[in-house]
Amino acid sequence: MTTQSPVRVVHIDPHGFDDVAIERELFESAFESVEFVTVDTGGDAIAADVDRADVLLAHYAEVTAEAMDAVGCSVVTVYATGVDNVDVDAATERGTAVTNVPEYCNEEVGEHIVSLALALVRGLPQYDARTAAGGWDWDAVSPVRTASSLTFGFFAFGKKARAAADLAAAIGADVVAHDPYLDDEEIRAAGASPVSFDELVEGSDVLSVNAPLTPETQGLFDGSVFERMPADSILINTARGTLVDEAALVEALEEGPLYGAGLDVLATEPPRDDNPLLTRSDTVVTPHAAWFSPGAIRRLRERASEIGAAAYRGEAVDGVVNPEAFGNR
Repeated sequence: MTTQSPVRVVHIDPHGFDDVAIERELFESAFESVEFVTVDTGGDAIAADVDRADVLLAHYAEVTAEAMDAVGCSVVTVYATGVDNVDVDAATERGTAVTNVPEYCNEEVGEHIVSLALALVRGLPQYDARTAAGGWDWDAVSPVRTASSLTFGFFAFGKKARAAADLAAAIGADVVAHDPYLDDEEIRAAGASPVSFDELVEGSDVLSVNAPLTPETQGLFDGSVFERMPADSILINTARGTLVDEAALVEALEEGPLYGAGLDVLATEPPRDDNPLLTRSDTVVTPHAAWFSPGAIRRLRERASEIGAAAYRGEAVDGVVNPEAFGNR
C-alpha cells in the first residue's frame, strides 16, 4: 500500500504569528498527513530558504514567479484581502491557486475609517498638538464641523466600505459611492447614492479610498484629483498606500484644498523617518492597523487555512482569486 506524502505547508514572513497552532489544527483536520514549517523569509530569499512547499502561507512578502518555480507550490495563501504582493498572472500560468481572505475585518475597518474621519472633522489632532504645546483655546482650530453636515464618499463600495457607510449614515452624514464594478441599484441597496468618479471627487467632504491596488488605481489620487476636491475636505486611505501620490497629498494639505488626511497605509511600510506625513498635525497615521482586533486575527487565521486547504484540494471556493489556475494543473 502506498503511503500518501505529507502535505507540506510552509508559513513565511510570520509577522508575529509564531504560534501556528490554529493553522496546524485546521490543515491536520483536512489532510491525513501534514508537514508544517515556519520560515522567516520573503521576496528573493524564498527560493533559497524554502526547498519545497505544497501550500505557501504569506503575509506581506513578495511572492514572485521565480519563488513559485523554486518551491513548486500548488497554492499561495495570503493573510489579507489584497494579493498585490503575489504575481497572480504567473501563478495562474503555473496552475498555482492564489487565495485571499475576503471577509474577516469588515467591522474593524469600518470603525477605523469613521474614527479617522471624525478625529479630523473635529480637529482632534490639531487640538492635541496645541494643548501639548501649552495652549488651552477652544477656538484655536478651524473649521470644526459636525459629521451630520458633511458628505462621506467611498471609492469602491465593498463590505468594509459599507460598514463605514452604515456608521456615517447613523450619525447623519450623507453617503455617496462610486464603484465601477457595481451597478447603481446594488449601491443604493447598500445605503449610498451612486455617483460618477468626478461627482465623488468634487462632492465628498470626506473621501474614503477602499479600492484594491491595480494598474488602474495605482497613483490614482494625485494632484489632478486633489485640486478638484471641496475646500477643507478630508482624505481617508485604508486600502493600499500607493493608490495615493504622497507628495501631491502633502502639497494639497499645505496649499489646499485638503484640510486633513487619515492614513492607515503608506507607499512604503514601515515609512521612512523623513516622511513628512508623519509629523503633520493635520494628518493621522496609523500602522496598517485598521484590520486589527483579537477576533479579526483569529478569523483571519482560520479562514486563510480553510481556504488554502480547499484550494489545495482543487475547490474553487470564495477566496480563490484565480480559479482559472485549476485548469492549468
